[in-house]
Amino acid sequence: MKIKQIFQWLFGSNNQKSSSSQNRMQVGNSARMQKMMAMLSNTQDVELTCDEVFAVLDQFAELAAQGEDVSELMPLVQRHLDMCEDCREEYKVLEKIILSTA
Repeated sequence: MKIKQIFQWLFGSNNQKSSSSQNRMQVGNSARMQKMMAMLSNTQDVELTCDEVFAVLDQFAELAAQGEDVSELMPLVQRHLDMCEDCREEYKVLEKIILSTA
């Protein structure tokens, strides 16, 4: 994503809007900005991508279902799941499937 696109996503376009519409946008922009700042402040030197996490998510879920300390065994995966809502949702679905078949 280019810097210009990021700023447009954060702050919207420069088109004239009604004052109530601008107020709603400011609230939305503030929430987005806070989310982005939180994500930036939590970045690490070594992180896994969603694809990398998805590739080992089944192993992670199996270990967790066996009662293993997955945060110690696979700390980068755990950290990613703590930060990424999409991957966390995938994990929760997988976890339910594993626990229902056990």
